[in-house]
Amino acid sequence: MRAPPIAELVQTSDMVAIVHVDRIHPLTAEEAAFTERIFSDPPLNVPIRLPTQSADVTVMRILKGTIPKGAPIGSGTTSCDVVLMEGRDYLIFAQAAVESGDKIEPRYGTFMIDRSPRSLAALAEVEHSLSSNPTPP
Repeated sequence: MRAPPIAELVQTSDMVAIVHVDRIHPLTAEEAAFTERIFSDPPLNVPIRLPTQSADVTVMRILKGTIPKGAPIGSGTTSCDVVLMEGRDYLIFAQAAVESGDKIEPRYGTFMIDRSPRSLAALAEVEHSLSSNPTPP
């Protein structure tokens, strides 16, 4: 799946934040069994959502919106998901959780922040989008 352009992600996301991933909590035995069952015998014509791991994060900087204190952040388990790694920094684009206690699921376009030219250019583009297109808090 291809990520939308950064300017679109900034505009359409409820929250944009830089976070540090402190810990990834693996799937429970029940969640892992469900995932295995879906992969081995997928249902036909039925939309499904696979369980995601939970990530404990330290919010380093909020660029747009708010992240509720202690809100779990989802980290996918397949190549079709946004997968986070412990000890790394990310710029997360996300929609607000629908129900209290729901995980905040990072959107495609979320990226790891490092010193690579690609990462630095993407971060600069996010900051430019935020400063040139004022968004409501």
